[in-house]
Amino acid sequence: MELVLATNFDDGLIEKVHDLPVSTFFGGFPVSLTGAGRPPYILPSVSPEKLARHLEVIHRGGRKFFATLNSNDLGLHEYEPGFLGKFREEVQQMVDLGVDGFVVALPLLVEIIRRDHPNVPVSISTFARLRTVNQAEYFRKMGAEHVILEEGNRDFRLVRGLTRAKIPVEVLVNQTCIRDCPFRGHHLNTSSLCSQPGGGKLWFEHPILQCGLEVVKDPSKLISSIWIRPEDLSIYEEAGVHRFKISGRNRSTAWLSKVARIYTERKYEGNLLDILSFVQVKGPSAAIERLGREGPQLGVLPNFEKAFQALDNVSIDNKAFPAGFMRRIAEMDCEHISCSTCGYCASIAERVVRINGEPPSRYHPPQDLPPSYVLLPGFGQAVGEMAERTEAESSPPTHPRAPHPLPVLSPAGGEEEAHGPSPLGRPSFSSGEGSSTDDGAGAV
Repeated sequence: MELVLATNFDDGLIEKVHDLPVSTFFGGFPVSLTGAGRPPYILPSVSPEKLARHLEVIHRGGRKFFATLNSNDLGLHEYEPGFLGKFREEVQQMVDLGVDGFVVALPLLVEIIRRDHPNVPVSISTFARLRTVNQAEYFRKMGAEHVILEEGNRDFRLVRGLTRAKIPVEVLVNQTCIRDCPFRGHHLNTSSLCSQPGGGKLWFEHPILQCGLEVVKDPSKLISSIWIRPEDLSIYEEAGVHRFKISGRNRSTAWLSKVARIYTERKYEGNLLDILSFVQVKGPSAAIERLGREGPQLGVLPNFEKAFQALDNVSIDNKAFPAGFMRRIAEMDCEHISCSTCGYCASIAERVVRINGEPPSRYHPPQDLPPSYVLLPGFGQAVGEMAERTEAESSPPTHPRAPHPLPVLSPAGGEEEAHGPSPLGRPSFSSGEGSSTDDGAGAV
């Protein structure tokens, strides 16, 4: 068993997990030339000097550090003269700081890193959205060391196919993204672009709200989503997987060390949501609360507040799962059958999920919610400056009007032209550490 653990750049984290099978930590600058797969406002700030010191602590314990350069969208900047040269310089600087490897999603960036640094390993990010063995083989031929599964981590035909093809697999275990999420492509692009210089046009990612509303409407999606219980790691080991990733780059040292220990012990008797991201409910709840406190007073806002408040007290009793839960899923063909036709996860939800102490069958989902896009402008502007503009967006226009240019938010919440340059050798982006929006798009 090998754990790959997110770091929050607290050196104390390394000591707290010194006795656990953590082989690798991962993380990155909140803003980088290519983007790093997380919105900067949820991550702790880190300078090159702080990164170098953190790597020294990691290396003293015999562990490695992989830097996240896992954007899936470069905003067409790759076609600009000098961009690829700047990327190669940034990679070289990180290697000089002591970075052991990289997490990357785009084939272009894999090829550049492998050509310039043939001895530096590259893992293929979940942002690459690998769903077939053939896709993974392309990356392996480019020199990738591991492929990381998130969306496909319950597709055991894929998992077994990869290991039979001798492709090393790493699976993400603690994200709660809904299965086959239709909003994921937009979400990954949003996270990628907003973590690049000049990308700070938002303070909350709208696709998380869309995802959350699906859970609010049908809490059984909490069971069919893509997490893996600590008790079920052995099923993946039987399939040839021995490397497990734990996300949470914006979480506390206490939380990260607790989750790593629970997965090491392969047992947890509490609320499973304690060790999962649960971003699609916690994030929108906090964002809607902030809009209500500081933003435009929209008439529809109480509808969304009430919808998410219904899941304020939700739990998943990890002790109540049947022993063969994941083994049953491993034998099914979930990729080619509707959840509504199957019904297995819904039946498990009735057994293990409680909403205000009651099973999902006693839950009454909200009806006639307005479309979530009415809140979108408020997430892309400085709250407190959006009342008139957002009110106009929430109603059909009576006449054509010119679009408003979006200001770019500075770390302090004001406006500026851009985030500024990539942080290497220059000021880093200072963010709101400990944001309740959790870990953004998922994992790297």
